[in-house]
Amino acid sequence: MSLKSFDKFCENLILKEPGSDKIILDERQKLIRSKILTETLVIFSGLSFINCFIMDMFYQWAETYAAPLLVFMFICACYYNIRCAAKGCLVGINGERSAKFSAGYCIFMGIMMSVKYAFTGDEEQRVLFADGKLTDNFCFLMVWILAIACGVLTFILIKHSRKDKGEDDEQ
Repeated sequence: MSLKSFDKFCENLILKEPGSDKIILDERQKLIRSKILTETLVIFSGLSFINCFIMDMFYQWAETYAAPLLVFMFICACYYNIRCAAKGCLVGINGERSAKFSAGYCIFMGIMMSVKYAFTGDEEQRVLFADGKLTDNFCFLMVWILAIACGVLTFILIKHSRKDKGEDDEQ
């Protein structure tokens, strides 16, 4: 049994499980993804530290500490997807089904929650700034808009990576 047929056998063995949408990555993709994930977590940790330091020592620019951290999380998620797509490890060797599902789910949740915040009848919830601070409602609205942007960006990057793979296959 050749190495290529053994890899195909293992792929079929993993994917044939009912309800299994596991992403299969080769070793190069796993290493690059783990490095990018570590880099992204360091960036998120740095942003979190700077945010908490500024809010403790100088000026509390948001109502709570947690709401800006959610904004930073989605910014880091977009960064992670862009870096993975640039390095060629956004989509695994078994296709892009799981990545598309994640992107679609992100868009769906972003739209549903944005509609909730956009059409609320309470005028107090529509306030963007209060007492010189960003309100939590504004931060959460930014989070859901960033979720939509992250999902759309992921779809674009998947399409771009598929186009690049198609050009590679033709050569």
